[in-house]
Amino acid sequence: MKIALSLIAIVLFIVTANAQSRTISKRKYEKAFEFAVSKTNDDYPVVLKVTTFFIENGKRVRKVTEVIESESLLRFRITRTTVAGGRTTKQYQVSVGFAKVFCSDDGVSWKSSEGECYPSVSSYGTHPRSLKRSVTVKWVKGKKFKVYREYSVLPEWEGNNPKIFRETVSTMDSRGFFRTVVNTEGTLRPREVTLIRKQSWITKARIKPIVQPIE
Repeated sequence: MKIALSLIAIVLFIVTANAQSRTISKRKYEKAFEFAVSKTNDDYPVVLKVTTFFIENGKRVRKVTEVIESESLLRFRITRTTVAGGRTTKQYQVSVGFAKVFCSDDGVSWKSSEGECYPSVSSYGTHPRSLKRSVTVKWVKGKKFKVYREYSVLPEWEGNNPKIFRETVSTMDSRGFFRTVVNTEGTLRPREVTLIRKQSWITKARIKPIVQPIE
């Protein structure tokens, strides 16, 4: 019995040590984040999948999924799928160089564009009032990962609008590359999640050649 209890204690110690979180400075957080952004997105070919859920009164009312396949910085293909109100719509974008952007609503008929085909679904911009950053080391199937967390609270808006919170949880591998990033936004009083955005990367991916569409 004593041996069994000792083994349990050792396992609990390992799990606790494995998941222990520590606070880090803004400089360390930004250094790790900037490195991951640069290295992950430059490890071509890269496939980035971004799924955003818009939530109202606890229910998901809209889902936007973007699959971005990149051969290089200026050569990439985007497929955007929107699910809302029981309907599913798709939009497409192909970029083959500076100011060489093509847009389509069906993947067949294309029109050139001077800029991005569709607006970003991001709502970031206001400076936070308070901020917490931490990192947790985890081991999964013998592989080491670091999970970075940034939590901020934004000032109250005018009138009776509630405070807004934002949380970013980024998982990076032993190279410092992104594996996943999850953004969560919502209100504090009452506490309610209004947006969840999930990002995941595949580097050195196999993708179809990106060619200029025919208008």
